[in-house]
Amino acid sequence: MLVRMTDSRADIDRDRILATDADLQDQLGLVLERATHRQLWLLFLDDDRRLANPLMPMDDHPASPDELCDTDDLGVVPFAQVLVHRARAGCELVGAREFVFVWERLGSERFTDDDRSWARAVAGEVGRAGPGGAAFGLDAAAPLRAQFLLHSTGIRQLTLDDYA
Repeated sequence: MLVRMTDSRADIDRDRILATDADLQDQLGLVLERATHRQLWLLFLDDDRRLANPLMPMDDHPASPDELCDTDDLGVVPFAQVLVHRARAGCELVGAREFVFVWERLGSERFTDDDRSWARAVAGEVGRAGPGGAAFGLDAAAPLRAQFLLHSTGIRQLTLDDYA
């Protein structure tokens, strides 16, 4: 049985400050444990760098980050751009400082070409917008804190060295 943030466990500390990526990875491992199917988690961190509500799973993202998506506000753009725009808007909406993506899929801890492609595309969209998010039409955008892969046996961080 997977333990998610809504479950209560003594080792999941909602007030824990996640100052380092190692702290964040440890907490996410407790919250999400291991993959059950292909989906994406969007998580927010508050001003004190604690996990904030809501934790948002999405299981209908396309196979490729470059797949075009027709939106009312952005027009026809790659899905990765829509994803980052919505994450930034979500941060603003919930008053979060940062957001985190966790790519969930069954399989080994080794990064696949798809894992690297998604991480690279998302990082590129974050970089394209710059720290203020002007390319996304947002006044004060929150940054991408980190990306992780939730696999069949645990969680692993995707760093620039993994997908550059």
